[in-house]
Amino acid sequence: MATTSDTSTKIPLYARRTLGEKINAAIDFLRQNWRVALRFSIYMMLPLALIQSGGMFTIVRSMSDDSFNNETDLGVLSSMILSLIVLCFTYTLILTLFQYYQGSSDGDLSMLTFRDVKSQMWHNLKRVLKAMLPIIVIMALSSLLVFFFMLLPFISLLVFLIYALLFFILMIVPIHYVLESVNLREAFNRCFSHASASWGNLFGLMFSMVLVVMIIQSVTGMPMLVFAFATNSLSYSGTPTAALSVTYDIVLYLFLIVQTFFGYLSMSLVITTLVYHYGSNAREQDDLAIASDIDDFANL
Repeated sequence: MATTSDTSTKIPLYARRTLGEKINAAIDFLRQNWRVALRFSIYMMLPLALIQSGGMFTIVRSMSDDSFNNETDLGVLSSMILSLIVLCFTYTLILTLFQYYQGSSDGDLSMLTFRDVKSQMWHNLKRVLKAMLPIIVIMALSSLLVFFFMLLPFISLLVFLIYALLFFILMIVPIHYVLESVNLREAFNRCFSHASASWGNLFGLMFSMVLVVMIIQSVTGMPMLVFAFATNSLSYSGTPTAALSVTYDIVLYLFLIVQTFFGYLSMSLVITTLVYHYGSNAREQDDLAIASDIDDFANL
């Protein structure tokens, strides 16, 4: 029997929420819309997962063979660049879904197609990229200070936590910039204004999200570790390495694709939670709901 329970209850964005309620709202949103979110993720990010897994494969093989070379450096660099691209794509996907979700009467996105959202996604992607450029510059400059203070053992941990919190705060800037009709400077100002009034809650959210991502990565990475251990055991037991090499490389690459793609999905959970954190702050500190801006998202 068909059921529509996944989309029967629309979750309000602009509502005061505790830390646990924000995480629950994010999980409920993704649970309600997992089909469309997964479908769009496959369209947008699976090709990137295939490419990034190739770079990670080079790194893993070099680590196992102790053969670091220029290809390894290229793999690290390409993986970092692709991670930034995926981060922008994930923001674009989640924020676009939120715009359509808030603009719908019942929150049902099951009939949404990629053709329906393509133009809006392109519009949002340009805004996300514009917001990301100054964020990258800020984090790069801040990392130089962090490197200096890391040489001082007594305050290195505190400085690292402040650096991590700064990154987490800056991750909310694209949310303001896409969901509100403000310029980029105002998006930064509003982001830090909200963060200054809720930094304790943001710290808790940061630790919770890091823990969730670590758990997801551990679960998805465990089969690869078991496979690598079993393969090494067979090699040491006398089985010719050449007979296992091709199979090992293929299976390792497939495991890396799975782990990379699930890493992208865990990023979606983090960004969704940050969106509800933003909605809670906007409701509590601005004492208004900005739903009218979302309803008119096509004109942003």
